[in-house]
Amino acid sequence: MAHDAGDQVTSADDGSSVIAAEAVGESAGEISVEISTRFLEHFSEQLYSSPQKAFEELISNGWDAGATFVDVFVPDDLASPTAALTVFDNGASMDEDGLRTLWKIAFSPKEKQQFQYGRRVVGKFGIGKLSTYVLGNKLTYICKAADGVIRRVTMDYGAIDKSENPDKLVSELNLEMFELSEDELEEALASVENGPELKKLITKEVVPEVDEIDVPDEFGSPQTALETSSSDSWTLVVLSGLKRSGRNLQTGILRRMLEAALPMSSELTIRLNGDVLQSSKVDATVIRSWKIGEELGFKSFEVAGPIEGETETITFKTESEEENEVSYTFVDIPEIGKVSGTITLYEDKISGGKSEEIGFSNGFLVNVLGRVVNQDDPQFGADNHSHASWARFRMAVRADGLNHHLVTNREQFKSSRELKVFRAFLRRCFNLTRSVYDSDANAEMPDGGDVLVKSLGVVSLAPLRSAVSEALRTQPQLPGLFDDSGITDREESRKNWRENTSDNIKNALESVKYETFKDDEFVKFRLSDSTIVVNKKHPFVAEHSRTKAEKELMRTVAMVNFLTDVYALETGVDPSKLDNVRQYRDRLMRFRAIQRRQSGTHIAQILLQKQHKSGVFKEMEAVLADALRYIGFSVETKGGSGEPEGVASAKLFATSRKPTDAEPEPPLYKFTYDAKSSKHDAAKTGNLSLDGIKEHKKRYDADYALVVAPGFQDGAAATRCEQQGVTPIKASDLGRLLEFTVKHGAIPLDRLEGLFKLHDPDKVTEWIDALQDELTSSRKLTLDVFLKALEQLRGKVPDVLDAGTISFTCRETLNAKSVTDSDVLNLVRGVSILVPDLVGLTEDQKIVVNAAPNRVADAVKSQLEELHGQDETEGDGD
Repeated sequence: MAHDAGDQVTSADDGSSVIAAEAVGESAGEISVEISTRFLEHFSEQLYSSPQKAFEELISNGWDAGATFVDVFVPDDLASPTAALTVFDNGASMDEDGLRTLWKIAFSPKEKQQFQYGRRVVGKFGIGKLSTYVLGNKLTYICKAADGVIRRVTMDYGAIDKSENPDKLVSELNLEMFELSEDELEEALASVENGPELKKLITKEVVPEVDEIDVPDEFGSPQTALETSSSDSWTLVVLSGLKRSGRNLQTGILRRMLEAALPMSSELTIRLNGDVLQSSKVDATVIRSWKIGEELGFKSFEVAGPIEGETETITFKTESEEENEVSYTFVDIPEIGKVSGTITLYEDKISGGKSEEIGFSNGFLVNVLGRVVNQDDPQFGADNHSHASWARFRMAVRADGLNHHLVTNREQFKSSRELKVFRAFLRRCFNLTRSVYDSDANAEMPDGGDVLVKSLGVVSLAPLRSAVSEALRTQPQLPGLFDDSGITDREESRKNWRENTSDNIKNALESVKYETFKDDEFVKFRLSDSTIVVNKKHPFVAEHSRTKAEKELMRTVAMVNFLTDVYALETGVDPSKLDNVRQYRDRLMRFRAIQRRQSGTHIAQILLQKQHKSGVFKEMEAVLADALRYIGFSVETKGGSGEPEGVASAKLFATSRKPTDAEPEPPLYKFTYDAKSSKHDAAKTGNLSLDGIKEHKKRYDADYALVVAPGFQDGAAATRCEQQGVTPIKASDLGRLLEFTVKHGAIPLDRLEGLFKLHDPDKVTEWIDALQDELTSSRKLTLDVFLKALEQLRGKVPDVLDAGTISFTCRETLNAKSVTDSDVLNLVRGVSILVPDLVGLTEDQKIVVNAAPNRVADAVKSQLEELHGQDETEGDGD
């Protein structure tokens, strides 16, 4: 029935206020609606996370209607009985048929319509309007369609709430449709607080300026070819009789939500309480950014399989297109479709603080059909990203293909394989930024002098200024402290140095960088560009620079070491004594690197280096333990007065030894080991302490005893070792066993037992020669064939491989007919000793390959050349 408009505000039967916007007009028919209270509760209170989110649905309707402008008004006093929220848009509106279709619950004519007015359609469920149930009692649509008629329909949610049985389908709810005159429209506008401004918009007394952009936004989406209506159509939505949730709506939160969730504002100007909203941006220094496409540098990613431990490789295409005269790039992922956007890594954290102040900043911003769908979940349902780069990471990604997997509130997704694939792609993109964040370049310290001056005071760089000036005047007082390459005119360079640093002392130090040296120094000061350079190849640096945090600490350690040395020179410390201190410090750092070593990359090399340095015997002990471990023995280090360096056991095979309480799982055999370094080619027999080694063997109930030295005196050593039952082996021969493991795969420990039955070092050498011949002739799989197999499989299978895949390739493609899975595994164990960062073996016997086969080959070759290139014979005593 029609209401008598009368005054602008009247009273309903239940005592609530009725504004003119809900009452004006002449009846023009009825719209039948079937709905229940329980349905409304489910699709409003349960599905929309906040009143702001529910209100957003009204704004999205303007996008689907092809509007270029949406005006939103939220009154200051939401507790007022006449308070009303309004949303106005200038898009194509609804005539009589359109209004009838609007109130067909859970039906939407846009469900199968991908484009409308040149835009991707957001709505598809036909229930977005019901989100307003949680906000107010009455929802009024006043529309002027292309036919020029002004119509009004008001949904009174209160009438549904009065239903005797909320579970019963209410089928007799009729919404009356009214037609309005211009005077009645003016009366309706006057009943809402922002009515005068709405009148100016409707009469076009005020024409909002729509921002135009020429480039894609951060989501990489091309601008749509909007097909605007030539008519004066518009839609005004009035939400009144506000409920508690509606009265709790916060304008500030709504503003930030719309700025972040509706990046389509570049094509749709949104005004909130008179202020034009801008898409949310982050104002911070950028380390690096990528457009999703070729710039990613990868074209595949891994997805976890249905069985734990299994993975599947998803390969995608990278493409670019031009749409509406704007070029943009994207990737085409199977099962997902086009995915575009940008990835940005910032120098400082963009997370943290109060969300009311900063809004949604870091994490994944997933845009589907023009709106961000995961505002409350920047992880996008993935596991927590605890890496330091996460707080500096922002990925704005548009994936319209996910629209099919959205549930009714357009904030949640159905569990599906496609969603799993998309999350794996996001994770791969995040890992890309992690690697950059942890890279050497990002760990550099730019403006190092400025940092020091601010933190330590001007005096901190005065010794550096003096030392560089002196080094340029003559020659550096300490070898290895300065790098004077590129200096042609020392006097001119000295003059420029003094002038620059006298004007501003912080000019004395430009930056701290990571580079590779030709020599073994830890840190140097490069005179040509005033840079402290850290040697990436130094063992201490290599072992303590795996993450950005470690590199930052290493940068500081190097800078402190260098500046301390400079300060020592400035205070008068004798350069030769300081050089001894620097050498001692370097040995300590190298020894620490050995202790921390997490790979076998340089074990054989270091073994040969340390055999002639008896003054640092602890280093020899440590590297010997590592060598035995990588050959395959279980090692328990001992050391100390009266103790062997350690006890090693062969535990991988069946044994005839009887279990005891002390040793419930006895090995096939075990042996004690000791290391003897010497500056000479051969250790003196008297210095081998063979009596003590024999006693060690007895005390630990070992089957054998091993002593390692650079060499042994002819005759005497063999006789004494025979008497005491000790096996002597040259460090170079032990290094050969490591080399065999790399070239031919792991050597069975029962085969190695024959070595321990020999007591003549020459016989041991002959035994190892024979083993080499045997391995060369009998091993079915060579490193060359293995690498060729990797090349055959490159790009066809994931980087994590089964041994069977490689062995099959060797047999079928490379004609290595007798290669088995165990042959492959043995060889991989060997290769991983030298290049563990490139090839490795997981606990479940999966082979990990992190580089192209030619790079693996080059790395192995380089390590073996370094192993054979060692010729250090200097020592400090026998």
